[in-house]
Parts: sequence; C-alpha cells; structure tokens
Amino acid sequence: MFYMRFAGRVLALFAAVCIFCTASGCLGASPMPSGGGGITPVDLPEPEGLTLAEALAELELLGAEGGLNVSGTSLHQVIGNRVNLEGRASSWTMGLLDADGGRWLTIGVSGWQEISLPAPIPPEELNMTEVLSPEEILAMHEDEIQAALERLNANTVDIVLAGGAYTVTARSDAGMETLVFRADTGEVDV
Repeated sequence: MFYMRFAGRVLALFAAVCIFCTASGCLGASPMPSGGGGITPVDLPEPEGLTLAEALAELELLGAEGGLNVSGTSLHQVIGNRVNLEGRASSWTMGLLDADGGRWLTIGVSGWQEISLPAPIPPEELNMTEVLSPEEILAMHEDEIQAALERLNANTVDIVLAGGAYTVTARSDAGMETLVFRADTGEVDV
C-alpha cells in the first residue's frame, strides 16, 4: 500500500514537471538558426594591439608596482606576433637574461605573463636606444612588406629583433616570405 502511494506521488510529480516544462517552452523544439544550422560563428573585433614602446612601458610599470620582478634582467630578444603595418602587435614576447638564466615574458590580451619557451635566448643584449622601432622599420619598407602581404593574401607580419637585425616574416597558407633589416639603420641585411 505504501509503495503504491509513493509511486503515485512520483508519477504525479513527474507529470507536473512535464506539464510545467511544456508550458514554459523548455521541452519544445529549438528553432534552427537562420544560417542553416550548426555552430554560428561570432566575429569579435580584433584587439587593437600594442606597439613595442607601449609594451615596454607596461613592463616597466608592472615592475615598478611589484607585479613582476624584472630587476637585474637584460633584454636580448623581442618577438612581435601578428604585427600590423602601424607596428601594433597582438602580442610581444621578450627574451630576458639574468643571473639565473633566461626568462620569456609575453604581453597580450591577458597582460604580462612569464611563459615557458623552449628556445635559446641570444647572448647579445639589445640596447633599445640604439635601434629603430618596429614602426620605423615597417614605414621605411612599407612597399616591400605590403607587396609580400598581397602575394600571400595576409595582413600582418611577425617581427623578431635580435642580434642587431629585424626579421620581418609574412606568412599564410600560401607560403612565407622573410625580409631582414639592420636594426640600427633599417638597411636591407642580406
């Protein structure tokens, strides 16, 4: 007898939940997206990016505020990822050396972070006051770089500053083109 009353209550509760869900629409068929179904892509605006000077200023500010200890380090390599022709990158990565060895720091959408990168850091220290900025290199060689971008159907480049040279690489599914310039004068480096 107890079992039948309990089963009846469970069935009544189940029926009430089904009626509620049907009435509220949560059990109804989902309408198909107008694009034919599947996953609908969401186009988010690209972040504006930072120039190298802005990234270095952010790093200096972060170090001054105690957020990241960069005292006693020297800058040896800079890598700009997805850099537009105005010199704004989606991220900058810095190869630093200190008494404990090499460290890689990167700044992007989520701010500065220390990362693990299995790449050697060049031994030559960069003196940023003696080299041209990425914006200056890109402006000096805009025609050459723009031509490479058009051939590859790309709109950004990757930039590496190390060993006294800027290496500018345009890449896409169609291929890759690399241009090398002296960091101090901007002249083509063969």
